Amino acid sequence: MLRNETIEKLKTMRLPGFVEALEEQYESSTFEEMSFEERLGLLVDREQSKRKTNRIHRLLRQAKFQNSEACVENINYNVERKLDKQVILELASCQYIRHASNVNIFGATGAGKSYLGQALGQAACRLGIATRYIQLPELLDEFRIAESRGLEYLMKIRKQFTQLPLLIIDEWLLFRIDERDCEHLLSLIDRRHSKNSTMVISQFNPDEWIEQMPIQVAAEAITDRLTSKAYSIVIESRESMRKAPK
Repeated sequence: MLRNETIEKLKTMRLPGFVEALEEQYESSTFEEMSFEERLGLLVDREQSKRKTNRIHRLLRQAKFQNSEACVENINYNVERKLDKQVILELASCQYIRHASNVNIFGATGAGKSYLGQALGQAACRLGIATRYIQLPELLDEFRIAESRGLEYLMKIRKQFTQLPLLIIDEWLLFRIDERDCEHLLSLIDRRHSKNSTMVISQFNPDEWIEQMPIQVAAEAITDRLTSKAYSIVIESRESMRKAPK
């Protein structure tokens, strides 16, 4: 009876890892020769591991990656792609996020830009860093919808995107945007500057970004904040990576 009561209390306290490990100890004689401190240590370790795993799964869900299989371990380093493995591994350590540095990934359609960006995003999630992956058209739609619901809701959405330690924006400026979209981007990028990391994935170089934005001053400010002291990765590829498993 006491055993069941203890299990139920632990469940009420939301300690699933502790419960799993304790039930294993009840069911196996292997632990009988261990001291109380050793057995307690195993229970605490299991709970800690369970919480870490659950947090990673939650961060991965919240990141909304399109490719859940993208991972740093499977990045293709074929010579023709001209990827610097040391730079990729450095980025996978996520120190750039702790320093609020940005990353810009360039390449033609099918070069594997999105895969690389999402792989680095998943590396951040595995280290417990909140991340969001989103394509620019969707991001701008979020701001338009929020604005239509009033200033308070717009500020709420803007705050959510501003406070993310890592924001990955794919399909960056594939098409020309209008003035209001430009203002939304400036507000977001300016607020994130030197505080949180932004990763931009684009087919075009920074000079071409400016041509896609109607407000010259805002365009220059956005481009400067994203590229100043940022990591820049250019993926060379003669053949689309979409033909490969990755």
